[in-house]
Amino acid sequence: MEENRLLVLSGPTASGKTALSLSLARILPLEIVNADSLQVYRGMDIGTAKPDARDRLEIPHHLIDVADPDEEFNAGRFVDEAESAIRGIRKRGRFPLVTGGTGMYIRALLRGLDPLPSDPGIRAVLARRWRDEGGPALHSELQRIDPPSAVAIHPSDRVRVLRALEIAGITGAPPSKLKRRWTNDGGKFRILFIALSVDREKLYGRIEARVDEMFRRGLVEEVRGLLNAGFGPELKPMNALGYRHVISHLSGALSLPLAIAGLKRDTRRYAKRQLTWLSVEPQAVWTDAGNATETVSALAKKFLL
Repeated sequence: MEENRLLVLSGPTASGKTALSLSLARILPLEIVNADSLQVYRGMDIGTAKPDARDRLEIPHHLIDVADPDEEFNAGRFVDEAESAIRGIRKRGRFPLVTGGTGMYIRALLRGLDPLPSDPGIRAVLARRWRDEGGPALHSELQRIDPPSAVAIHPSDRVRVLRALEIAGITGAPPSKLKRRWTNDGGKFRILFIALSVDREKLYGRIEARVDEMFRRGLVEEVRGLLNAGFGPELKPMNALGYRHVISHLSGALSLPLAIAGLKRDTRRYAKRQLTWLSVEPQAVWTDAGNATETVSALAKKFLL
């Protein structure tokens, strides 16, 4: 067994990553390492489309339910815990399958943490400006400085908007241009990186169906329970897709139909951003999600066995 081999499966939300990863793990000696930044949190199950308990009992999963919503969980912690899980999987004579849609986490694992510079002083100024001027104003500034970054970052994503403006302020260069250099670095694993492609209209239909199913399964009750447990709306994971929409509904700011419609719209936009980062992944092997099981199984067997 080559110790640096790593199987990676990614794709936009609702493209079928979970189902495919389970299918692969049933025919190959795999254990799954989660690379979804929200599935790490306990109690956030329905809104994150977390694999159910039965599947997780059948197939070993790692980095699911490892933090409470008020704990700090970032790319650095993800890399540390993912590398530990990968070492354990290899010691058991099995192969790791890293799967999820959080591009920053996957890139950090494959190539190391973002090497771009930081400056606490600039970051503090930008944080004050976000508070005083509002997110839309700073996102508009990012749009002028670096349109590709503005397209890839949602206007309400405070952390990433401020980080992009911080990098631009320090270097005087567009962050997207600098990040491409990091993206194209060789990396520390020998990987097979599978990226799932889905016809755009079909993907949007899947997203709408998934959102409807989340609400049928009790997303509103899940969010209400988290709030009642003391996890406030100011927490980063509570501002994620689905959770912030339901919080707006529970606060009376949005009717339930408007919350559902808003979540569908914002999930479509998120899927576009995921496709943007995947499109510049130099090692991605694009595979049609419609018949991915047979194709990916053959690729994985050739790569691993």
